[in-house]
Amino acid sequence: MSDLSRYIELDADAYRTMSGVELARGVARGAYSPRQLAELALTLAREAEPTVNAYVGLREEAALAEAAVLEKEARDGRLRSPLHGVPIASKDNMYLAGEPARKGSRTTDEAPARVSSPFVQRLVDAGTVVIGRTTTPEFGWKGTGISPLTGVTRNPWDPTRNSGGSSAGSGATVGSGAVPIATGSDAGGSVRIPAAFCGTVGLKPTLSAIPVWPGTVNENLSHAGPLTRTVADCRAVLDIARGPDARDPQSAFVRADPAVTGRPLRVGVVRRPFGITPSDEVAARTDVALALLERSGIARFEELDLDTAIPRDIFEGLWVTGRGHGFADLIRAQGDAMDPGLVRLLPLAEEYALPDFLRVVQARRAFNSELFAVFDRVDLLLMPTMPLVAFEADQEVPRGGEAEAKLPWITWTPYTYPFNVSGQPALTVPFDLGDGRLPVGLQVVGAFSADDTVLAFAEAVERVLAPTNELVVAPRR
Repeated sequence: MSDLSRYIELDADAYRTMSGVELARGVARGAYSPRQLAELALTLAREAEPTVNAYVGLREEAALAEAAVLEKEARDGRLRSPLHGVPIASKDNMYLAGEPARKGSRTTDEAPARVSSPFVQRLVDAGTVVIGRTTTPEFGWKGTGISPLTGVTRNPWDPTRNSGGSSAGSGATVGSGAVPIATGSDAGGSVRIPAAFCGTVGLKPTLSAIPVWPGTVNENLSHAGPLTRTVADCRAVLDIARGPDARDPQSAFVRADPAVTGRPLRVGVVRRPFGITPSDEVAARTDVALALLERSGIARFEELDLDTAIPRDIFEGLWVTGRGHGFADLIRAQGDAMDPGLVRLLPLAEEYALPDFLRVVQARRAFNSELFAVFDRVDLLLMPTMPLVAFEADQEVPRGGEAEAKLPWITWTPYTYPFNVSGQPALTVPFDLGDGRLPVGLQVVGAFSADDTVLAFAEAVERVLAPTNELVVAPRR
């Protein structure tokens, strides 16, 4: 048992305002106790849980025991990483040794995982403390926080609103202030959607920069990435977690970031990505943020029409066939216990003949070539992350949306999934005008492998917008 009297007492309000990196610095200098941080995180998670429903399960005894070990290591001067002693949460579609991975499905069981996913294991090895497993829709198949296993995950800013998904609980728990960092996965926006809705930073790194294992039925779309309080936390997580792992062969091919030196960054400002206009509210608030950034001198900004056609047919073809055929046996055996939207993908997948699928693959190549060529003209793109703010918590589409579409969730996420088709890094930064409205995010997109450039620019954006950015410290309702 640790002697907490030797440490500075950190109250919940102060804890909520501090990044994971700042908390770890306090641990390193002997000011903060990892055990106290874990206790704070668990307390805040429990307090939010009846309303937000962010967790499949909390690891109270295990987390406190692990924190006690890390506390002793810190006292002995043995720090594992810049996140030593920091409490985090992990999305329940990733393995954590000794814990079940329910993946939002009643078809799974409580059998504990024998090994951890690379993303989770690298963070544990770096001295973070996993306080619990966060909710996801069934097998992460959609962009909302609704699953047959755990019900509805809600937005911490307004519980009547959607948390977004599929990293639903991760966005909700970071947005509520319980932890500064949570793991997520993103195959069509599943980090960036909940981050934008819940007012957090969310990074989808270059495809397989952080290895993905177990593999998914859409492995050429699926990225692993963090949801965090600050961009600095994202950088720290990426530095710890990236690098090849043989279990994800794609991770062997991610090259170093070609850093931009000797000139200002060229940033293309895209107000109507893929020709799709955001809501009036998002457009107006984005315009204010862009004006602040353009006056800041942090980059050379130019208006850019990203007129590449939205790759909806491409994404639908890849997603429907991957999920429909990938879960075919399970759907046939236990479809009555599953999300009806996921079950519906099997007959839709069976409509695709091989020539249809090959045309999708060819169209993806053409789309990626056209999008990659944009980065011969600019270093980064800057745009809204979502075309709307969070809508009703128990709905799959906003009012008037395309509920009968093959994939209803991609009808309202047109700014996120194209960059899964291309595999490029994309990060959302929250901003607020101090008026208490729901969060809005700005999305920074980089060339393939330009993760560090994306992070460096996003940190500058965060600094410029800080006077109006109250998302991580605002009182939750």
